[in-house]
Amino acid sequence: MEHDSRIQSQRARRDSLMQRNMLLSMRLNHNNAGHIPSKAKATLRTKAPMGKTWRATNSPQRLMSMKNSSQGSGWNYQRSTDKNSHDTENARVLSPHRAQHPQIRASPKRGIRPSLSPIKAKSMSLDDFDIGKKLGKGKFGRVYCVRHKKTGFICALKAMEKSEIVHYNVQKQIRREVEIQSSLNHPNLTKLYGFFHDEKRVYLVMEYLINGELYKRLKSHGPLNDILASFYVYQMADALDFMHQRNIIHRDIKPENILIGFNNVIKLTDFGWSVNNPHNVKRKTLCGTIDYLSPELICSREYDDKVDIWALGVLTYELITNSPPFEEDSDALTHKRIVKGDLRFPESVSSDARDLILKLLKHKPQDRILLKDVKKHPWILKNRPFW
Repeated sequence: MEHDSRIQSQRARRDSLMQRNMLLSMRLNHNNAGHIPSKAKATLRTKAPMGKTWRATNSPQRLMSMKNSSQGSGWNYQRSTDKNSHDTENARVLSPHRAQHPQIRASPKRGIRPSLSPIKAKSMSLDDFDIGKKLGKGKFGRVYCVRHKKTGFICALKAMEKSEIVHYNVQKQIRREVEIQSSLNHPNLTKLYGFFHDEKRVYLVMEYLINGELYKRLKSHGPLNDILASFYVYQMADALDFMHQRNIIHRDIKPENILIGFNNVIKLTDFGWSVNNPHNVKRKTLCGTIDYLSPELICSREYDDKVDIWALGVLTYELITNSPPFEEDSDALTHKRIVKGDLRFPESVSSDARDLILKLLKHKPQDRILLKDVKKHPWILKNRPFW
């Protein structure tokens, strides 16, 4: 297993270098090489108008409205219905709670260990980057493809409005996202190279993957065959196993939060709902996306990292059928099917894939298959020689 991990890590490093060399040979903005679009530059230099949130789906099952009881803040959580989402940006609306909050804390000199970053994470500022193509838009700002001027390194820059962060009282969530993502180094987890802030915004400098969201791949090309789907499931199981060994729960696994790199290497992103749980304390916060919620979340019971295993089962089903397993026309019906365990398989799903999905989607958390066993499941092993 260690040998497999080394091979995968070496492959990821090689692909990262390939991506960098390829991107450096491309026109950054796909139209004007070396040119910073004045419109994009002005957008970052002045306060961007806040519009509706963005979400890469228009199905009612992807919408969500719920009350966060654990923090007692009385806000509602919703997903918007716009299709033009970029999964590195949180598409969340937290309302109507307002209060006086301290200013968000962020240091321009903080970042991840230099050995893990191609960019020196010291005293970065917006002037250090050429701004390229806009990748997406979210509640707190925008995501751009940027080039670090000094090194030529291509990355994604997530710019979040401080006023919106304070307005919706998510300082703690943003801070936790930075701390967790910067602490993780795994070939199937997107890297955070550093962060900085100015008077109006907080910026996260992140890994950029040229092939975009898995969700958009599914919607444009349809379901995956067993060979590719099993490769994706193996990578996600390995990434989640890595996180869980470090007592971190992701809590928002879905195709929109998975990016595709070279050679079908995929990476989990968006750690906005992730939580560090060093003492294995049962959690109570209600979060996630309706189609991917586990029974214990829907029933408002305490939960642990097994919610990620359930979500992996939903993801596996969606990869090979192109729709979530409990999808219905209303949230209430979706909830009902999840709680009842009303799982139906199309005839096209192979027996081995069906077996793994059933083991991932066990109603009782303690009965769900371990992630290390997912990587050794017959469906994985049978398809592995063809990866």
